[in-house]
Amino acid sequence: MFSLIAAGMGAMVALTDASSLVAAEVIRAGDGVTVANAELQEGDGPEVYDLFAGREVRRTVYVGQPITLDNTQPARLVTRNQVVTIKFIKGPLEISTSGRAMGDAALNESVNVLNLQSRQMVQGVVQADGWILAQ
Repeated sequence: MFSLIAAGMGAMVALTDASSLVAAEVIRAGDGVTVANAELQEGDGPEVYDLFAGREVRRTVYVGQPITLDNTQPARLVTRNQVVTIKFIKGPLEISTSGRAMGDAALNESVNVLNLQSRQMVQGVVQADGWILAQ
């Protein structure tokens, strides 16, 4: 089992350093990596695209430059200053209100949110539809 984990980590390290996926066109910061804007090099199969599915580039990547896990990040569902729904759920009780995100965050990442009614700072976790589960 350890050798399988080590082999998987070795493949992950290899993709972070040198990728066989390169930009087919200029990909601007914040844009997603897709089959249309990236192409395979060195004969790898389409499973490489699956590794980058749902990720966006951190900085602009120009034609021919490699796309790696280091220069990509999970897609942001919440951006700074975006008005979002904050929900507090405990058993059958659900309280919802509006808030302003104080930073960017992806799915299952925590983010600080300013409650617009009480003006109190709340920390929560981003959910799939872009709302925040208060903690």
